[in-house]
Amino acid sequence: MVSQENPQEDNITEPLIDPDNSLPQYSETSSSPSRSIPTPIGSTAFNMSFVFSLLVSVGALLFASTVWYITSTADYLFFIWHPTLMSLMLLMTTNGILVLQKAESRQEKVSSLNFHKALQSIGFLSVIGGFYVIITFKNMGNKEHFESPHGKFGLITFSLILIQTIAGSTLVNFPGVVGGVVKAKAMYKYHRFSGYLLLAFIWLTALGGTQNAWVKAQFDHLWVWLLATGMVFVGTVGRIKSNKLKVW
Repeated sequence: MVSQENPQEDNITEPLIDPDNSLPQYSETSSSPSRSIPTPIGSTAFNMSFVFSLLVSVGALLFASTVWYITSTADYLFFIWHPTLMSLMLLMTTNGILVLQKAESRQEKVSSLNFHKALQSIGFLSVIGGFYVIITFKNMGNKEHFESPHGKFGLITFSLILIQTIAGSTLVNFPGVVGGVVKAKAMYKYHRFSGYLLLAFIWLTALGGTQNAWVKAQFDHLWVWLLATGMVFVGTVGRIKSNKLKVW
């Protein structure tokens, strides 16, 4: 998705627009949760935040790679590009959120926002492509659109992705549209909150897609999908700071 300044757990205190850089700049803060745990060779720091981020990354990769395994081994249909592209979107979008959550120093926040914009851009192009494929495939077979629960939920999710992308891109790249940097900053919390809700919609839609008859005929192992989704859920929720989600 195009530069969605999205849910993040870093402590933003004073965003500024550098004349030499269109990215918002942030003052440096650090709050990396770590614990000291005993080992046979002495105490060592244990960073739970890293564990949560690892869960998210591995879970998203497990889900996407399983889809790619299915589409690469199944008999070719134009349809297979739909799950292939949509799983790429899921992987990019999930990690696009994660990369902002991991940022701590000022330099990390700036570079993380660049990575976020790149990942979300890939995700946005992927969802457009995946949507085009399923529409075209249905038309080729003279089939009705959005009949199944997955199809209906997918249409809602696709629409929300468009809204979220436009909103995030506007806040980061064109703050003047909403009255300037200060007002754009005040709206970050709403974009962050809606971003987490959208992520839930994306994963629920993807999980519903795994119960499609074609997918089950290729790979009928529900536990794999539930494991991957559960890992992402636990990891994402584990990194959320409730004080950053206050929108009222």
